[in-house]
Amino acid sequence: MKGNAKKSTMNPIRPTPAAYHTDDSYWHLLTAEDGSVYVLVNCEATFVSYDTLVKLNYEELRDYHGLGWLSIQHLANRINYFVDDYNSRRITGPLLDAAIQASKH
Repeated sequence: MKGNAKKSTMNPIRPTPAAYHTDDSYWHLLTAEDGSVYVLVNCEATFVSYDTLVKLNYEELRDYHGLGWLSIQHLANRINYFVDDYNSRRITGPLLDAAIQASKH
C-alpha cells in the first residue's frame, strides 16, 4: 500500500431482478412519419393506469442504437417509476391518440 491508504474491504451485492424488470408488455416503441422515435408506456399508479408518450432524445436514441431492447426497457421502467421526471416531455393530444392506436396492432 502507498502512503496513508487504508486497506479496504469490498463485498459483492447481488440484486435479485423482479419479474416486472424484464416484462416488456407494458411499453411500445413507435416511429413517426418524420423518423422520430417514441416510447409509449402504460404507467401504473395506486388505483389507476395511464399511458405516457415520450419522444426519445439524443442520448436515449444513442443508447437504443447501442444497447437495443435493454435501453428501452430501462427507459420504460424509469418513466413508469419516475414519471414526474418526464412531465415536461410528455406528449398529449392527437399524437398520443395515434400512438395508442398503433400499439393495439
